Amino acid sequence: MKSAMNTNLLALLGILVAAPVLADNHDTLGACRDIQNDQDRLRCYDNFASTPKPPTPATVAVTPTTPSVSPAAVTQSSALSKHWEIDPESKRGIWSFQPHKPNYFLIGRHTDKVNQRPYDVYFSAVNDPNIGLDNTESKFQLSLKLKAAEDLFGRGIDLWLGYTQQNHWQVFNKNISAPFRETNYEPEAFVSIPADYNLLGLRGRFVNLGFVHQSNGQSHVLSRSWNRLYAQAGFEYGDNFSLTVKPWYRLPEKSGDDDNPHITDYLGNFEAVGSYRLHKHTFSVLTRSTFDFNRGFAQFDWSFPLQGNLKGYVQFTTGYGESLIDYNHHQNTIGIGVLLSDWL
Repeated sequence: MKSAMNTNLLALLGILVAAPVLADNHDTLGACRDIQNDQDRLRCYDNFASTPKPPTPATVAVTPTTPSVSPAAVTQSSALSKHWEIDPESKRGIWSFQPHKPNYFLIGRHTDKVNQRPYDVYFSAVNDPNIGLDNTESKFQLSLKLKAAEDLFGRGIDLWLGYTQQNHWQVFNKNISAPFRETNYEPEAFVSIPADYNLLGLRGRFVNLGFVHQSNGQSHVLSRSWNRLYAQAGFEYGDNFSLTVKPWYRLPEKSGDDDNPHITDYLGNFEAVGSYRLHKHTFSVLTRSTFDFNRGFAQFDWSFPLQGNLKGYVQFTTGYGESLIDYNHHQNTIGIGVLLSDWL
């Protein structure tokens, strides 16, 4: 009697444990119930009780997922946009110095025809055949700009101030105490107007309107200077190619005050700069010319990585006006050195 009661109690306990599973399996549960032998019926219930429970909605772990963003969906500024701060994400604010034109140092720069003529009076007075200019010298350029005002008239127009200084240094010429042969100073002010249009497959990105003064800071026969108004349009093709075109108008001076009245006949009426980046190497061409392409100047640059932001730099020039003192002197030069900032 007591054994029968224990058997019944165990059967009831088995039914309670198996109830969550058996509730969804009425046909099989009914089959267990119809078993007449107590031991077999209990074994049937035990089998259901030992079956793992399926996960319920309350116990299913939900792992939050973050939507993936494809690289194409992320807006990135091009090299030209970063240089001129055209897009909103490229803005750096006002009164912050940025590179303008390339900043470089040519350790050695050699010319095939040194321009002795401007210094003839000095060398004649010394009366020493060993005194003169070397064909090889150093050349370096410093060029910075800063933004003085931003988003003028709510049109995204920026006001910039720029300064470029180019130096020709007879550092190897000990006979004349290694002087700076020529230094050109070029302050300018201009407004940059953002744009976005297509022209001959190129994307137009900005138009600059400005005033520039350039001089060598000398007096009398060595003085060279001119003032210009200019417009400059900037274009790009992808992120690796840029082109700027800059025509100008020289502001006239009185004939008695003009140190170089025919300077535009040699330095030209416009300038164009094309730059292409390929596998961390940058190739650039700067050209100046008259509208009739009678005279002009060309500069070919190649920069390549060395360490960090420091790049190796090779520069070749041909034509008139490598410097202001040489504005009417034709020569070919080649130099090698290092570069800190490029056109792109």
